[in-house]
Amino acid sequence: MIIKKDEYSRSRELSINDFSGGELGLPKGACGLLAVAGDFKLSALLKAARCLQYRGRTGAGVTLKSLYKDSGFYNFHIMFRSAGKISELEQVLAAEGLRILEKRDMVQRKYYYEYDLPVIMHYSIIPPSPEEMMFREKISDEGRYIATIVSRFNKQYIDDARIFSSSKNNGTFLTAFELQDTIDIYDLPQYEDRFYDACLIHLRWPTSQGRGLWWGPQPISLGEVAGVHNGHLSSDMANARALEQLNIMLTVGTDSEGIFLAVSYLLRQGYTLEEIEWIICRKFPQELKGMTEEKRERYNELMSDPILFRMKMSGPATAITLVDDVLVGFTDRDHLRSFSVGVNDKIALLGSEQRAVISAAYFMHEELKMFDPEAGRIVGFTVKNKTVESLDYGWKKNDK
Repeated sequence: MIIKKDEYSRSRELSINDFSGGELGLPKGACGLLAVAGDFKLSALLKAARCLQYRGRTGAGVTLKSLYKDSGFYNFHIMFRSAGKISELEQVLAAEGLRILEKRDMVQRKYYYEYDLPVIMHYSIIPPSPEEMMFREKISDEGRYIATIVSRFNKQYIDDARIFSSSKNNGTFLTAFELQDTIDIYDLPQYEDRFYDACLIHLRWPTSQGRGLWWGPQPISLGEVAGVHNGHLSSDMANARALEQLNIMLTVGTDSEGIFLAVSYLLRQGYTLEEIEWIICRKFPQELKGMTEEKRERYNELMSDPILFRMKMSGPATAITLVDDVLVGFTDRDHLRSFSVGVNDKIALLGSEQRAVISAAYFMHEELKMFDPEAGRIVGFTVKNKTVESLDYGWKKNDK
């Protein structure tokens, strides 16, 4: 729902109630997902994604992979509920050892009069030295340090602000409105001729409401991880407990976030795609009988782990997750949500509807090999410098 202001705008001083969606509730519908990796035109993908808008009227976001890859610093996109909180919260970031090189408003002033918006800013951020990171958090890897600080900030200041993009490479853009509004507010066509390797698009507010209108829109992004999800998970509490045991914080408050962070953890720990499929989408007894003895033993070994056993996607769902240079997608084991994939030697397209994938291929003038993955099956691709590669079941990420 777009809130127009004829006389004035409250968008630089939203109440917590309005920031969280007010008392009107959220419209029904289903999330629309569309993702691409490889060499493509952004305009074609945005045009194709519009065919999913009927599924839901509220909430739309876009993640562009590699948009900032040559900047040399981290790029924070931050929404502030109140303009009066900006200076105070900038000091909070500085107290965590983050140095602000530059900041700018991401939204033209006219849109603050057309919509009820939080104040949306871009920050160029430099993390502390490895020595200082070790002193502060006992973390030497800057990516992990940034993720830790962002998670803590978002959890502690959940009523005041949200860092919704915090990558060294990628940029996420989202609003509580429709896709066309998101495109207009951020002027996404300005990035048409910029470099990017992949794109995730999500339409509609998530089923589990989380903390309100400006907290739930996807893609959910943390560092080099971003994801989009359609459906509702009955396993959300189990997922949350598993991540808490690993000291991985949930800060957005939706069921989707747990799946994205679980997949990120599993990839970075070096599990194969097949093992990740087993963990996230459990096997039925008759499927176990058809496995080789070696695979069945490995499956039972994974299921006996008390943390991995809680990482599951129960309930109707389709999810697509980007972790570093890896894009993976999967459906629930009952196939209660649709999932379509189209590939050629140039691009890989993944979507919640076959017609969205076909539309994207049409606008890109590409011929694709189309297929709908079977229930509970995972598909994976790597993408780097616009080159996409399909991954087999035995593939695993080697940088633990």
